[in-house]
Amino acid sequence: MLTPHIYIVYICFSGSALKCFVCNSYHQADCADWFDNVTQHLTQCNDDEQMCRKIIQEVYYDGEWDVRYIRQCAKLGEVGGRHGRECKERVGTYDVKLRYCHCNNQDGCNGAQSYNTGLTLPLSLTMLSAVVYNVLNRV
Repeated sequence: MLTPHIYIVYICFSGSALKCFVCNSYHQADCADWFDNVTQHLTQCNDDEQMCRKIIQEVYYDGEWDVRYIRQCAKLGEVGGRHGRECKERVGTYDVKLRYCHCNNQDGCNGAQSYNTGLTLPLSLTMLSAVVYNVLNRV
């Protein structure tokens, strides 16, 4: 049987590294919006990448706008309002527009605008309750 210390270590360190969607609609059509997170898989970010990023890049070329969606792990950036749902916009020279969003509130937060609740917190709380119950019953 695991000791209470092992449970506590699990609770503190489980799920600490963020997972993000990593794709580019130029190479993968299913990366564009409306994004279907069933066709894309979460990628484990490196330890120094603490955020997910979604970039919408628009380039005017040959009389039409080409729109690309890029989703990736990010080292730097600023989380927008409403947990990253509010994006920043930049307009560059030569008809280039960028809209980018950073988030860090849960795995896969750079997918579509709807979020799913993860299981890490409920499982961790259940395990913590079991540890507290076992400790209190020994006294």
